[in-house]
Amino acid sequence: MNDAVFQSLGLIASIVFVSAYAPQIIHLLKVKDSTGIDIPAWFIWLFGALILVAYAIHEKDVVFMTLTILESLALLTVIILSARYKRR
Repeated sequence: MNDAVFQSLGLIASIVFVSAYAPQIIHLLKVKDSTGIDIPAWFIWLFGALILVAYAIHEKDVVFMTLTILESLALLTVIILSARYKRR
């Protein structure tokens, strides 16, 4: 297979991977309660993801950049919603 096919597969995999955050985000929006969510842990994951964004940009890897940027946005969404709905 050529590079374009593998790049397309990588982009599809990035979207599938990041969609794993959707249930948590939907749950937070639905119940408006973040009891049991450890916000500092999510910040650590976000910090790691942002470091990987920098690495992906340095390597000019489009698939990895897409994955890490989408993951960072999903993590930031969970953090914001968790802080917003803390102890409600």
